[in-house]
Amino acid sequence: MINRVRIKKYLYEIKRNTSDLHTLIDKNDLVPDSLALKAAKYILIELAEAMANTVQHILAKDKGVAVSGYVDTFIKGKKYNIISDNTFQRLKPFFDFRNSLIHRYWTIDDNLLITNIKNGVDHFDRFVQEIEAYLDFSS
Repeated sequence: MINRVRIKKYLYEIKRNTSDLHTLIDKNDLVPDSLALKAAKYILIELAEAMANTVQHILAKDKGVAVSGYVDTFIKGKKYNIISDNTFQRLKPFFDFRNSLIHRYWTIDDNLLITNIKNGVDHFDRFVQEIEAYLDFSS
């Protein structure tokens, strides 16, 4: 059975981190080699973790499906209609990027990351909306 309290905690983390990204964007603080960009990189890691934990929990508890990593979690989340194909396609670069942030931090193109953050930040809100809709549908 899905632990709705756990899911709400994950969704709150996503909303909080998305709000922080919006603040960095609105203040025009995201520039290469800045402290704000370093903060944004960590925020993206937290977002990826919370989204993966959300989808993995739903897959395990509602569908009885195991996963073998971040990308597999989201592929199966799409396959089992937990997230839409559109949301999957828009967020997949962030899931892939999480591994680069963790394992090859020094190879990140800061300008490309800044562009991706600015163009993709609203997709995190869409993810939350889809999870909330899924939970209402599956209750």
